[in-house]
Amino acid sequence: MGFVPISIDKYVTMHLKNNPSEKEVDVRKHLKSALNAYNNGTKCSCGNDIWVIGSASVGNSCFTCITGESYPTNDYEIDSAIKKRENKKGCRHIDDIDPTKIAGFFDDDGYEINTDLIKKPSLCLICKNDDNPDEVLLCNMTRYDQKDDNEFKCFAFSKK
Repeated sequence: MGFVPISIDKYVTMHLKNNPSEKEVDVRKHLKSALNAYNNGTKCSCGNDIWVIGSASVGNSCFTCITGESYPTNDYEIDSAIKKRENKKGCRHIDDIDPTKIAGFFDDDGYEINTDLIKKPSLCLICKNDDNPDEVLLCNMTRYDQKDDNEFKCFAFSKK
């Protein structure tokens, strides 16, 4: 089944209900610290991604190293960490590729980016740079960088 997504606020409320002796400010501080570590690419000593909720209590480790179980079954994880994991599914990591065969684009975490899957905002369709081969690299980088933003902005935009 995998992880069950939960917001930080909902998790803190649930955690404090089950652990009334703990202070909310401490729980939030530890969760935010673990989430920051996860977002900055901190790995467990075994090399896997850390489990944010577990790491907030016992230090930066993955689900398996914390629980001894190979796969989470209805265990909670902060929703933004799950979203980041899902964005990486099926992507090759640069460390797993033969160095003589590395080509293309990679994100800041070292995962390969398939440029064919980068969504093209409607603004791009009316831009004179849309079909310009000299601008493809810049356009793809701009679109990928803003893929999760609510509003797309391009400073190279020039109407056709």
